[in-house]
Order: sequence, then structure tokens, then C-alpha cells
Amino acid sequence: MGCGLTLPAIDVRSYDAGLDGDALRALVVDHQDFHRALEAWPEGKAIVDVYVAFLETECARHDGRILVAALGGEVIGFICVVASTRNDSPDDPAPFAWVHDVFVRPDRRGQGVGRSLLAAAETFARGQGAQTLRLGELDRNARARALYRVLGFRDYTRVLTKALS
Repeated sequence: MGCGLTLPAIDVRSYDAGLDGDALRALVVDHQDFHRALEAWPEGKAIVDVYVAFLETECARHDGRILVAALGGEVIGFICVVASTRNDSPDDPAPFAWVHDVFVRPDRRGQGVGRSLLAAAETFARGQGAQTLRLGELDRNARARALYRVLGFRDYTRVLTKALS
């Protein structure tokens, strides 16, 4: 007989502002601060209100959804996916689904939460008729990039940056 622990199932569901608002805000602050350690981004608590409003507006404008991941009833991650967007450039006219953000609390990484969030985003986008799912990631975030590669994402475009100050 094995004596392994059974982990609770990861529950990925649609974000409910009344139920999940505080948890999403905390995750957005952590997400921003995580990326701030990689690049010169603003402090999470300075932008949390405007950023959550931005995500909600993007979802309303582009047939999107914020999904949260809960483990044992505790919200530990989120993803925001919009199902229909397009580039402004006429040479890339096809609509696509776009992942604005995916974030899992650092103490919960490596437990399949990110995979579950991305799978749910893919299912949602496919259900809305999207043919392609895109996302961006910071070059210095090697762990995220490795996950995306395992899940079938490939390089599509690369943006280079140079500080001018």
C-alpha cells in the first residue's frame, strides 16, 4: 500500500467579482511585483485597481473571460483570455485569442495549476470560435517559457527592447 497524499483537485472557474475580487486583486499585485523583479514595471499595489478594470474592459470588448484556479477552496492563480482580437497591422489580419495574463502564486507552482488555467483558456477560446491562441512572456521568465513550450506554443514574434535613459 502506498502512503502518498492525495492532493485536492484544481478547480478552474469563471471569475466572480463579488466572490473572487479580493483574491484577484492580491494575485494581480503579486503578478506585477513578480514581473517587476524581472523588468522595470510599476509596483503592483500602485496599479491594481486600474489593471483589474483594464482586464474587465478587455473581456467585455473582445469576448473574454477571467478564470481563477482554486485549490482546496483558496484562489491561487488566474488567467485572462480574450477570444477575438486582432493586430492593427494589415499584414496580420486574422483574429486570434490572446492571453493577457497567467499567474500562479509562487508557492503553488509545479502543481499543474498553470497547465489547468491554460487548458481552460484554450477550451474557452475554442468554444468562442478562435483558431489561434497567442500570449506574450518576458524573456527573463524562463520557467514560464518552458511551460508554454511543453504545452505546444512556439515563437511567433520577438520584441526587443532598449532602455533610452
